[in-house]
Amino acid sequence: MNEPSSTNSFRPRSLILCDFDGTVSAKDTVNRLVRDHLTDPEWRFHVKRYMRGEIGSFEVYKAVAPLMTMTRDSLERFVREHAQLDPKFRDFLEWARSRGIDVKIVSDGFDATIQTLFRNHGVSGIEIFANRLIIADDGKVRIENPHSNPVCGTCGTCKLNILRSFRSQYDKIILVGDGESDRHAAQEADMVLALKELFFYCARNGIPAIRIDGFDEVPSMLSRRIEAVTFDMDGTLVDSIDSITDAFNHMFAELGYPSMTSEQVIRVTSISLLDFVRTFLKPEESEIGIKVFRDYYDTIFLEKTKPVPGALETLNALNGSTIQGIVTNKRGKYARILAEHLGIATNMTRIIGAEDGFKAKPSPEMFEEFIRSVQTEKEETIYVGDAPIDIQAAQNAGIDSFAIASRYFSAEELAQYKPRRILNNITELPDCLGPLV
Repeated sequence: MNEPSSTNSFRPRSLILCDFDGTVSAKDTVNRLVRDHLTDPEWRFHVKRYMRGEIGSFEVYKAVAPLMTMTRDSLERFVREHAQLDPKFRDFLEWARSRGIDVKIVSDGFDATIQTLFRNHGVSGIEIFANRLIIADDGKVRIENPHSNPVCGTCGTCKLNILRSFRSQYDKIILVGDGESDRHAAQEADMVLALKELFFYCARNGIPAIRIDGFDEVPSMLSRRIEAVTFDMDGTLVDSIDSITDAFNHMFAELGYPSMTSEQVIRVTSISLLDFVRTFLKPEESEIGIKVFRDYYDTIFLEKTKPVPGALETLNALNGSTIQGIVTNKRGKYARILAEHLGIATNMTRIIGAEDGFKAKPSPEMFEEFIRSVQTEKEETIYVGDAPIDIQAAQNAGIDSFAIASRYFSAEELAQYKPRRILNNITELPDCLGPLV
């Protein structure tokens, strides 16, 4: 029998590239380190050019290095006072190494800062790609950029080039980062674990990303398997905006109010019908408004409601791999009739809606009942919706939300509410539920 090649036998399957400033280090050290060691006000000119987008970090470093003075002692003191290792980074590193996952640092900051912080915290054996900070005995500073891209010349450290250089060695490359220097690499990573502004950038540009707040979340986000998926209904599984808008405008006409467009209605239909009429009608008209709406809606909702494109295929793809259910602010009666009519009900273990004995979203009560009834854990359950109220409700229930962007709620708007993930289409969901490593 032929022996397997050493390349195939021992090649690590996954690589995690970690940004440093604002990611591994909770505080961004670069700007302050430079500012605290400058001796000439000319630096402000170069920084303003950088802020205006006229030059990148490569040019800034080249310009400010001659204006800096530093000693090794002052660097040590700076790191002690201003750098802050994520408290769970060492635990994350141990977790990754125990699973044969490689971890490397990619930073547009300085190697000396990273090395000093790691040494102070007993972190070793991790490869670092960063700008080289060289301190001479006379206090003069030199900054070298061994990982820049000479063709582009924008960043001191080109993270995209580094990622590409490892592409043939790994089956999967994951980027963990938070800011501007991570954007180009994010476009080609197999997955991005995004903190802060990087999550918004990924949302705006349709880049697959998982939002995290720190390294304590990285192991679970990369290794967990979702066991139960509960869905919002209107706008997520079914396109019901025409029937709902028609029914509301019929109610408004009957009571002497101006009509609303579907765009106006979609912004508020995630709330319960009772909350809707309380918002737009006089208190004494709420009861009659609900009756007028329901009497008319009963006659049109089956005809004017259809599955969202890709919804049925997605639900069928999940059959046998996850528990499925619906949690909606649509009246439970209507939700179950629609699910049966559209062929969705067979996929669902439980359908819970308004007036089923639980408070409407954003209350967590319907989610708590779903989790109790299907006997799953919160950590293994997600909620898939299309509106801010869906994200807020999932957060109240202590479960992660996956938000689906649409022409009514953009990915960037949804990102402001901090879902765990943003999808551009429901058909992306089946590939998002298994472990990444």
